Amino acid sequence: MREGIEIRAKGTIIIEDTGITYIHPCISETGKVTAEARLKTSPEGTSDLKYGFYDPIQLCTIMNITDFFKDTRCSPNLGVGRATIDDKTALIYKDGRINVRKAKDKEDAIQTIRLISRSLWGAIICSYCGNASIDCASGGCEECITRICPVISGGPPDPTVTSRSMVQQTSVSTIFGKVKILETKEYFEEGIRQLDDAFDIFEKTSLNILKKQPFNSSALKTIKDKIAEINKLAIKFIVETPDVYDAAIGLILSGVAMDITRMADGLKIVTSSKKALSPNLKELFSEAVTLATEAYHAFKAVNFEKAEHVAERYVKFRKQWMEAFREMSEKDVLIGIEKIAINGFYLSRLLIKPLPT
Repeated sequence: MREGIEIRAKGTIIIEDTGITYIHPCISETGKVTAEARLKTSPEGTSDLKYGFYDPIQLCTIMNITDFFKDTRCSPNLGVGRATIDDKTALIYKDGRINVRKAKDKEDAIQTIRLISRSLWGAIICSYCGNASIDCASGGCEECITRICPVISGGPPDPTVTSRSMVQQTSVSTIFGKVKILETKEYFEEGIRQLDDAFDIFEKTSLNILKKQPFNSSALKTIKDKIAEINKLAIKFIVETPDVYDAAIGLILSGVAMDITRMADGLKIVTSSKKALSPNLKELFSEAVTLATEAYHAFKAVNFEKAEHVAERYVKFRKQWMEAFREMSEKDVLIGIEKIAINGFYLSRLLIKPLPT
């Protein structure tokens, strides 16, 4: 069954732990084939699908930024995306179905499904928490901080792999050393440089606001553009890194980019207020920016002590913030401030997050 069952001249069914792939002749073009896959799990990571397979928002986000996909059309509401990959047409559904048309042959069809599956790894929903795996990789998933995320552990479903070695565990803190020996390290290193640039813009813009200097609205767009480039690099790293457990480092890169994106979103909310920050709001905003800054530098320096200090400091901040939220009328600004602080908190605990090795 694992090697496939020939069904006369109609097609081939390939049954693996990762799902079922049906390959048959393409009706519209002689000599080419169509592949219909239903992804469900991976050799070491079982997904019970109680939350679905792909997060539709992340599915469309990744499809729209990834260089492998051309002429992309994707609807989060419908949970379906369509794109061109080389000369092939691919339809991808939130329930894990993938349809590849006009592939050259069986091997081309399988490899295309593999590329799609790897590209969309960050959109697979974690069965522990219901979040997309990219959110688990950001430190934002409470359930996956002390235990390894099943989606990250098992890797994306791969029709070309029937078994993997037993998963052993390391932590995110090891990625900076581990990536140095990988052939795809340039993607990661450039991604980190772009992260530094994006965070530097966020930090400088925040400090300018505290100094009551004019707000530069183009700063947020620059951050957004850099984050898009980081995610492109992360997906290239994920797809082109041979070992799937090494490729998980790319998810962490995207996860940190997500943290910074949400910080920038918080900053946008704060700056959208037409009123000047009151002394109490200014104090909370200053503390939130400090938490985010120290957390990012602790992550980059792999400084556990500093990261732990940020997490402890966030607990105190949260109490002050809750008191302010009950008493003050500027709810939107307070929500923006909290968004900055909590993503700093996510970053502060990311170093201890378990990863497969």
